[in-house]
Amino acid sequence: MGKKRPKMSKADSDALEALKEEFEALTIEENQMAKSKAKTVGSVKKLSDKLTKVNESFTINMYDNGYMIEVGGRNEDDDWKTAKIMVPTVEELLVLVREATEIERAD
Repeated sequence: MGKKRPKMSKADSDALEALKEEFEALTIEENQMAKSKAKTVGSVKKLSDKLTKVNESFTINMYDNGYMIEVGGRNEDDDWKTAKIMVPTVEELLVLVREATEIERAD
């Protein structure tokens, strides 16, 4: 046989309802922030957004859902950086490879 739940007071019930509403509001806000961040992260589609000069070599990784190109070089502050960009298709990957060959080489 199942256990009986103790009865809640009106104050407890109201407090629980307020917590539920707050949780739902936070969940909605968090989801909106995650979507916004995903759009920002996915918007970098060019090496030149990250690097002004590139090294002589780069690496391409193949994944189940796409490709990642990893290119080292210098950023606009002349600091050494590594750019990693994921793309879903070979065509988009080739655009990045072509761009890497056209950017000035780092010393």
